Amino acid sequence: MLSNLRIMTNSAQHIPETGSLTLLQFYADWCQPCKMMMPIVASIMKKDYEWLTILQVDVDQEQAMASQYNVRSIPTFVVLKENQEVWRNSGMLSERSLTEELTSLR
Repeated sequence: MLSNLRIMTNSAQHIPETGSLTLLQFYADWCQPCKMMMPIVASIMKKDYEWLTILQVDVDQEQAMASQYNVRSIPTFVVLKENQEVWRNSGMLSERSLTEELTSLR
C-alpha cells in the first residue's frame, strides 16, 4: 500500500518522470514541525492515490537536493508535475488543505 512512498537516502536517486504528481517533503529528524507533519503525509499515503508519488527528503542527508529546490526552512513541500514545480509551501498544513491542494493540481 505504501509502495509509492520513498525516502531519499542518497543523491544518486532522482525524481521519476511521470505524468502524475510528485510531492517532495523536505524534513529533518530534529525538526518538531516536520515530525508533526509525518502522520498527515502517512494518512494521505493510505489513500493510495495512483496519481501521486511522495518522496521524503532528509535535508541533512540530501543537502544538494535541498539546495537545488531552494529549501530555506522545513518542513517544505514542493509539488512537481512532469518534473516542473507547480506548487510550494513551507510550514505546517492540515491534511485537508494539503489533500485539496494536491487534488486541484492533478
